[in-house]
Amino acid sequence: MDMRLIKENIQLEQPVGQGRGQTVVEGEITLPGGLREEARVLHAGGMAVVDRVEAMQDRVSVMGKVMFHALYTQGDHTRVNAMEASADFSYMMELPGAQARHVCQVDARVEHVDAMASGGRLNMKAVVALYGTAMANQPVEAVSGITGVKDIESQAREMTVKRTVASGEGETLLREEFALPQGLAIRETLYATAYPQVTEVNGGMGKAGVRGHVQLEAVHASDLPGKPVVVTRHTLPFEQAVELKGEDGEMLRGRAVVRDVAVASQETGENERTLRAEVLLTLQGWADRMEHMTLLDDAYTTAGEDLRLTAREVHCRVADSMAQAAESGKTMLMLPEGTPPVRSVLCAFASPVLTGWEQTGGRLTAEGMLEITLLYMTDDSDEPVHVQQEEPFRLTFAAQAGEQDHLTLTCGDVEASAITSDRVEMRYIMHLDISGVREETARLVTDALPVATGAPEGSIVLYFTQPGETLWDIAKRYRVPVKEIRELNPEVADELQPGQGVVVWHRMK
Repeated sequence: MDMRLIKENIQLEQPVGQGRGQTVVEGEITLPGGLREEARVLHAGGMAVVDRVEAMQDRVSVMGKVMFHALYTQGDHTRVNAMEASADFSYMMELPGAQARHVCQVDARVEHVDAMASGGRLNMKAVVALYGTAMANQPVEAVSGITGVKDIESQAREMTVKRTVASGEGETLLREEFALPQGLAIRETLYATAYPQVTEVNGGMGKAGVRGHVQLEAVHASDLPGKPVVVTRHTLPFEQAVELKGEDGEMLRGRAVVRDVAVASQETGENERTLRAEVLLTLQGWADRMEHMTLLDDAYTTAGEDLRLTAREVHCRVADSMAQAAESGKTMLMLPEGTPPVRSVLCAFASPVLTGWEQTGGRLTAEGMLEITLLYMTDDSDEPVHVQQEEPFRLTFAAQAGEQDHLTLTCGDVEASAITSDRVEMRYIMHLDISGVREETARLVTDALPVATGAPEGSIVLYFTQPGETLWDIAKRYRVPVKEIRELNPEVADELQPGQGVVVWHRMK
């Protein structure tokens, strides 16, 4: 047997694994007031930014920072102040299957922030949840054909895979000015948070145009009687071309990440005030290509020496799961016993923690806990009161996710109003982001060797099929061509039924 193997290097993206982790990041800053002035923290939050990711054996090193913000009073507790600070972190996350040459991506999200003022300093502690994926994109050698073998039967498999052929990253600084409502009597802007959303990605010729908007929520100190804090919301559009390095692809993807937010307001005329906002965005772009390939799936001979094939199974990327959805939610807050009664609500902040989800058809139901901070005024004092509570939520979205997909929830447009002195109704918009990779298992033949075996005897048999068997399996078992079995059994369909009789005739050569 003068056998020759035709081998090819096949480009596949192989999802290696996923990893999750959690780390605590602490920050500290000196308050501007005197040490003897009592400070009270009203609300604290934060945003996590990943700066660098390095893949290692079965783990990944993550470096980044948390941008803290806090509302507090000091000395004069009718006057609300804000403080912002950042703290670097590094974390080693377990990611089984990862290796140094793999492409890894890690997302970080602040789930909870604690802040305490003591001794003229503000101590902040954030719980950061991390989610990482690893992808191997090295070529895989496989046998695509066998030549030089007489009386060979071979079976091929058509496969379509998805592969990233170009990528790029860039930064853009969004600047915008907004006229603030005169009736809010804003004295100064304290801080702002921003959430990006990509709505369109287009382009070509080595570029990806990423378009979308950033939802900005600004918190202000106000001179309005009985309302020391007010919130305004604004939209900043963006459209930026990202240079892509690599080959041209038929499909483009984009992503936007907020890295920093800076806001300030100033008087621009009599009773007029303008908000100036700057948002630093990192924009990422990818070009993907669908590639069709024909792989050798199996082979055998009908005479002489038989073949022994060596194969391996690999998981490869065939599609992506990317979706966004939003639903409105409502919850009724019952204030804890002993809490001062509500006269008017200033603002509310809500942070969702996902605990579980289920898919029913095209509807996805998510449930978890809302961490809520409520700021309000009472009838007995000009000082704002803050209450922190946890409330369960359960919302159904028009979306679909797979078991391995990553789900992220954020809350926006939070509005609260007093129903009674001890009950507050809170309404919000919950945003759902779904990301993931769809994969299939490919069987790659890596080697084939001739095997000495006795010549098949001439015989005719009636074979009764077993569950899951195909005509190919039967033909290989008896070393006869599939074509001959079809000719002998014209009534047999491609999908065999268990226990179905099939006539097999091996002719003497």
